[in-house]
Amino acid sequence: MAGGLREVKEKIEGLKVEIKALEREMREEIPAQMASAQAVGPVRENADMYLIAERANYIRGRLASLRQQLASLQSLERAAVSEDSAGYGSVLELLDLDTGQRRRMRIASPEAVEDGDTCTLASPMGRALAGHRAGDEVEVAIPSGHKIYRIESLRTLPARSEDR
Repeated sequence: MAGGLREVKEKIEGLKVEIKALEREMREEIPAQMASAQAVGPVRENADMYLIAERANYIRGRLASLRQQLASLQSLERAAVSEDSAGYGSVLELLDLDTGQRRRMRIASPEAVEDGDTCTLASPMGRALAGHRAGDEVEVAIPSGHKIYRIESLRTLPARSEDR
């Protein structure tokens, strides 16, 4: 698991820092800038007021986006990681029961999806695999119908003590 839970925690902390800074700017700096700009003259003829309002609108939108990202990552962090069933951080060896081909799949955070051998818990593959154990057969919805895989092996790297 490349980074795994530690990577999620680092991203959560980064988002919290950015959210805190933007909230402070909205609470302290924007009102102070508006008061200063209002002292200069009428709002209708004050370009500074428009720039400040644009910045405030940008911050509101950015905060909404950051809070959504934070909620998503926190749900990943809270998801129980079981060592004997598929979930966040699992690496699975799958056997396609139709073709006999083997496939390796890793369940990761959305930010860590790198290629066709990585999926998220929200993807059709991730939803199908979640909670299953080695030996289970799972049906995965694909655009042309479905595929059936057998989980040949499963390995979930537990969070190290420094990740908790």
